Amino acid sequence: MRAFAIAGGSVTGRAHVATGKPNQDAFAWAAGPGALACVACDGCGSAPHSEVGAQLGARLAAAALLERLTAGDAPSSAALRAAVHAELCATLGELARAMSPSMSGYGSARLARTVEDCFLFTIVAAVVTPAETAILALGDGLLATDGDVVRLGPFPNNEPPYLGYALLEAAPPPPRLQLQLQRVVPTAALRTLLIGTDGAAELAAARPLDDLWRDGRCFANPDVLRRRLTVLRREGAGQPGLIVDDTTLVVVTRREGN
Repeated sequence: MRAFAIAGGSVTGRAHVATGKPNQDAFAWAAGPGALACVACDGCGSAPHSEVGAQLGARLAAAALLERLTAGDAPSSAALRAAVHAELCATLGELARAMSPSMSGYGSARLARTVEDCFLFTIVAAVVTPAETAILALGDGLLATDGDVVRLGPFPNNEPPYLGYALLEAAPPPPRLQLQLQRVVPTAALRTLLIGTDGAAELAAARPLDDLWRDGRCFANPDVLRRRLTVLRREGAGQPGLIVDDTTLVVVTRREGN
């Protein structure tokens, strides 16, 4: 998708820095001649190693989405969502089982512990073709198209649905554990889109986000957006930094002349 430039950045929140926790967010994108898929994932904050699932999930989801787009699925189609869900569950399920050696009477309990420790994460994804752009999500986060910002969540008791729970389901998972279509826009009318984790949603409630990429530097240097988020996290002049939770943003903008 040469008509669009893309940038992403992720920073560990102050709360995690203070306790020595790693950044449990992740992002990835995959692009082909006629399609683009970008993904932001947020690992469960109370799980000890959810950054593992977030990193794997972001990469696997971006690749699976691009594969389906290349095969001809429309960004907004139910077929795309179903195929990507099945692909993610198959791959992550295989990994989770490999990480949970079976012992007599403990197999299912060990698998559940592995999933709960490593594979609970939310997903916000944007998929773009020349005809249409769709934003999909499972759990909380942030989305925006041309300045129209929507926060996803929060969920009761701060417990969003996680795709990882579908790995423990014997039957087809309920709709709440599947990717949901959040927005569809014609690509010809799109100038800028944004996806992010719930930390980005909290940041957007405190300040405008578009000045983070408006000068275009983050599209030339892949580390600029992360650096700017890091500046917002810092405390100074007796004021706390704005970024408390891990925060991840992915921005897609139309190139000049396209």
